[in-house]
Amino acid sequence: MKHRIIKLILAVAVICLGGQLSAQTVAKAKMKVLFVGYDPSKQMPESKRSYPGMMSKELFAKEYPVRMPAFKALLSQYFTEVATIDCRDWKPSDSDPYDVTIFDFKTKELEPTRQDTDANGRTTKYVSARYLPDNFSKPVVFIASTANEMGDRIGLKLDWLCLCLDADAHHMNLQHPIFKGPINKVSPTMVMKNTPDGIFHYSSGDTMPKQLPMWRVDKTGYLDGECRIGLVSRGSRFTEGPDAEVISSGVCQKDVTAVALGRHGNFFLWGFGSSPADMTDEAQKVFVNVVAYMKQFDGKMAITKKYNQTMATTDQVREIPKELTRAKYDDYVAMIKDFNTQNAKRKKELDEKKAAGKTLTSSEEESLMYIGREEAISTWEEFTTRIMGKYAATFGNDVTGFQKYINDNLDYVYCDAAAFYDYTIDSSVQKIGVSNHSIKLLDTCVKMMEDNNDPALALSVLKKYTAENFTTAKEWKKWIAKNRSKLYFSETNGYRFMINTYN
Repeated sequence: MKHRIIKLILAVAVICLGGQLSAQTVAKAKMKVLFVGYDPSKQMPESKRSYPGMMSKELFAKEYPVRMPAFKALLSQYFTEVATIDCRDWKPSDSDPYDVTIFDFKTKELEPTRQDTDANGRTTKYVSARYLPDNFSKPVVFIASTANEMGDRIGLKLDWLCLCLDADAHHMNLQHPIFKGPINKVSPTMVMKNTPDGIFHYSSGDTMPKQLPMWRVDKTGYLDGECRIGLVSRGSRFTEGPDAEVISSGVCQKDVTAVALGRHGNFFLWGFGSSPADMTDEAQKVFVNVVAYMKQFDGKMAITKKYNQTMATTDQVREIPKELTRAKYDDYVAMIKDFNTQNAKRKKELDEKKAAGKTLTSSEEESLMYIGREEAISTWEEFTTRIMGKYAATFGNDVTGFQKYINDNLDYVYCDAAAFYDYTIDSSVQKIGVSNHSIKLLDTCVKMMEDNNDPALALSVLKKYTAENFTTAKEWKKWIAKNRSKLYFSETNGYRFMINTYN
């Protein structure tokens, strides 16, 4: 009897949501779509800390009976076949019969997280859990943090820059196909709103206006209510290869290049966290377009991988000299002071609530472990030393000298793709005098080998910046000639030239 009542409630919810989601009937696209999330007819999972999607216990419980029915109701209006499966039951082969799979929450681990240690027990390498095989080639749409959770192990650029995406998108490519169809033609309603404060904390925000045109995606954002918070990925080097595209940024605490809507290979990041029940009408239609758009990427797996979220990039290195100003330091001081003030205020509110005998939510209880701690403010010397990193030992307090050194050698920067924000100036490339991102460097090295002009140096550079192991100038020349039109430089996939096998 209990199960029958639950099914009846869900059926009514679907009908109601279906009526709310669309007031018109559309011709359905001949597509098979699989939605992977939590089936509300099954028992809700328990968690000791944050719940799936980094939601509070209360919010997750509220969303649990709504999300899957809402997605199915929306998708069923536009596609001929829509199926759902609980994320705890999904396995890779379940997606084989479908054109597109949507992951609302992460699935069961195929392999657990692994930490490699040295003889002293210190962690030498962290390997994230595996949820997908490396050769998973079916088109996918990820919702919010699920993108990073499931995509990190297989080298996707849909990484975890910040779980801080609110409800609005900005810096949008309005000419992108997802706004033109193939199912709905949508002209997003753009409204001028205040530029997020976080943008101005980066040098890339120095020329940003005080207001930006924005498109509302979710009806409720975490800045003005309780909802599932969205994810933004790092924009740095996101589109360096032929297999990725950025469609939109969004309101968050990061810089203007943060990715809220984007694609890497056969995977799409829908960074916003709400289900269709809390999407705007326009966002519902665009989401449907995204699902239809992704069908064409069946088998088009990403080739420009990224296995280290914390690697340095030349985009970041270019910003370092710009951060070493008194104005940026003053901005940093003001930001920390404001953080400490707001933190203390929030701690006082929670203490008073608890003292009054009121029940704290699970997230409030958890926040008491760290909230209220005052962040120390660095001195100017500490600030500059931290930004200069290892080069502080060479330049000391000579900020101007360091800035000149970096700016003069940007063409020769080498970022270790396997390290934690580590970069150097490649003295070998510096000696040759050609940018390591230019194919001209390869040509120059081949010429050096032909002319017997420091051939050992030239050969070492060729091997370092390609995945090849030729030994003669003739072999290198032949390889470059064959692949010249397909060569491109990837920082994230080993900091080397790659061959475009994508298109």
